[in-house]
Amino acid sequence: MEKTIQFEYKGYPATVIIPENFNGQWIWKTEFLYAFDQAERALLAEGYARVYYGISDQYGSYRAVRRMHDFYRYATEKFGLAKRCHLFGFSRGGLYAFNFALSYPEYVASVYLDAPVLDLKSWPPKSSPEETQLFAEYSLMPETLKTFRDNPVDNLPEFFALGLPLLVVAGGADDVVPFRENAGLLLDYCQRESIPVKSVVKPECGHHPHSLENVTSIVNFVKEHSYATAHG
Repeated sequence: MEKTIQFEYKGYPATVIIPENFNGQWIWKTEFLYAFDQAERALLAEGYARVYYGISDQYGSYRAVRRMHDFYRYATEKFGLAKRCHLFGFSRGGLYAFNFALSYPEYVASVYLDAPVLDLKSWPPKSSPEETQLFAEYSLMPETLKTFRDNPVDNLPEFFALGLPLLVVAGGADDVVPFRENAGLLLDYCQRESIPVKSVVKPECGHHPHSLENVTSIVNFVKEHSYATAHG
């Protein structure tokens, strides 16, 4: 039986799920811990811990990434987690996963992005509560958002220069986080630059459901990029 530890770290909720057969490896899901978690449950059964730090509504901002780094340092020491994590970025969680990997690649074993937000101009919806939060978090306004040049899609050359293993899963008919402006743009860049990347595009799928009916390819991707020792 796994052990679920829920606690507060510097004012934000955190969850760490440790399996009985813990191998040191861990999945850091940056948003929506229990949503569409078939792959995480399969990996838990194989000894991978599951970790979540609830700094929601910060949209992968500079402040959020610094808080993630602080939490990373605490969690790896406290729970004996491996130096490198496997980042799972679903939807808006893609902002956190991408930006953390870009800032701290030495702490990342692999990145799995699923229907990720990669451009703040495409999501959140105009005049929504999320947009208000995002503007406050990034110190932006509608006018300055148009010229903001630090979205993940603006940093693709720097990201791929790091050589981090990447898996992308997305719905080709996603109109919540528009495919063409987010995951599709990233995949087009990879094709244009001849960068190998593992991807699954579900042509008729919208934003939901995330993940895949058969998660074997996701599980194998993570295992392929895991380290032989817990602290490798």
